[in-house]
Amino acid sequence: NFNCFLILLPVCRNLLSLIRNILPHCIAKARFRRVTKRLFDQNIGFHRCVGYAICFWSIIHVGAHVYNYERLIDVNNEYQSLPSALNLLYLQSSESQVNPLDRANPNSLGVGSMLSTTAGITGVILCICLIIIFSSSTALIRRSFYEIFWFAHHFFILFFICLIIHGLQRIIKSQTNVSEHNPEICASLYLEWGVNEQCLIYPRFSGSEATSWMWLCGPLGLYVLERVLRFIRSLQRVEILDIIRHDSNVTEIRFRKQFMQTPQPGQYIYLKCFSIALFEWHPFTVTSAAEDTYVSVHVRTAGNWTSDLVKKLAMYPQQIPRLGVDGPYGSAADDVFNYDGVILVGAGIGVTPYAAILKHIRSSQSNDVRLRRVYFYWICNTTSCYEWFAEMLQQIEHDFRDRPNFLTYHIYLTKWSMREARAVVQNNSDQRDIWTGLESKTSYGRPNFAADFQGIINEDWQMTQKRDIGVFVCGPKPLAKELQCLCIKLNDHSSPNKVQFYLNKENF
Repeated sequence: NFNCFLILLPVCRNLLSLIRNILPHCIAKARFRRVTKRLFDQNIGFHRCVGYAICFWSIIHVGAHVYNYERLIDVNNEYQSLPSALNLLYLQSSESQVNPLDRANPNSLGVGSMLSTTAGITGVILCICLIIIFSSSTALIRRSFYEIFWFAHHFFILFFICLIIHGLQRIIKSQTNVSEHNPEICASLYLEWGVNEQCLIYPRFSGSEATSWMWLCGPLGLYVLERVLRFIRSLQRVEILDIIRHDSNVTEIRFRKQFMQTPQPGQYIYLKCFSIALFEWHPFTVTSAAEDTYVSVHVRTAGNWTSDLVKKLAMYPQQIPRLGVDGPYGSAADDVFNYDGVILVGAGIGVTPYAAILKHIRSSQSNDVRLRRVYFYWICNTTSCYEWFAEMLQQIEHDFRDRPNFLTYHIYLTKWSMREARAVVQNNSDQRDIWTGLESKTSYGRPNFAADFQGIINEDWQMTQKRDIGVFVCGPKPLAKELQCLCIKLNDHSSPNKVQFYLNKENF
């Protein structure tokens, strides 16, 4: 009951967004504000942990019932034992029935007798629902067959209904007349019940009240409100302004700012295409700056839903698909301006959260913010990826010529062909990079973060107080793990009064 009470709260994203925006303002210290936001950014991880806990305790619960069921069958073959005495209480009074199998069908003690009870039927359905939900939640299913994952997860509706019904028959009972029939004394005198002066009155039992509904009403109510709010938002028309097709199976969607709140750098929105799936929402990072007159997202083809969406967008402007928008919602990246320096690391399409941040920095160029230095890393495995944001990077490079120490960017190519290698050699003397058009040349291979981070520690920032550096990463788990270990190592070995690294990973 407790875990099922918790399981729905992390997916009430409007509620979490409200708390996430309000709670940090009530906390004085910046470090505690970061920790609070980071906890809310781990909502899906918490949701998974609660799911694992439900599965674990369900196995224990089912195992205990199987053991008890075996005992209930065996007790019918026992004589002159305490369990057999309890089993025969129904002969004295129907209110004293302890064994639920006898009441269901006294002449049959097979599996059918167990399934003839409300708890037995709903218990089997609960187990089936858990198996379906759990087996369809693997990373492979989520990434390649998201629709299966999404629809299978909605078995939670049947799961919650059965959970509420599960205990209504009240077959788990406890003694109600302990003062008249002391179990500590009478347990050893079961052959003298009704005769012995200390046990003249037979024990009476009553089923425990069903309490699951008490635990579930609150979260279910909040979740229903969440879904209603999403539905209302989805009814509002989204005006598409432009569709831009990039290389590497990436499509940019630009739509007008209308009813929605202006997204801040690093935030994300949920998109729904009515002609593909009426109830499916998919998250995408906003790549436009708050100062832009439009909202943009970059969609990479990575599954059935995104493939269908790109096909429908390809017919623009002859045919315009109807989209629904929900958001924006905060992420780890919206805390980027609360550090002395930030290290932005994006791998492939993982660069999208930082595109809006770099655009915002370029358009504002304010000197009153805390942020003093930005280190930008973009790791790609194909040169065609650079086409997504090459123009933006060129503009940023031009605008920050007079502040060379503020923005440092490192672009890495991890895979290349012989043709690309020859092109690099032939154009090595050019002032600008052959792939990005930037003055800073593309590096080949993987970045040496340990050396780069150490260099950042040794830099002269002309600051007397400790430097707080936020490390933001959006990419595969091994990359995030590498940076996490590096931050921990450097924080342990560096002077606490000199520099402190804080890892922030995108999660949605």
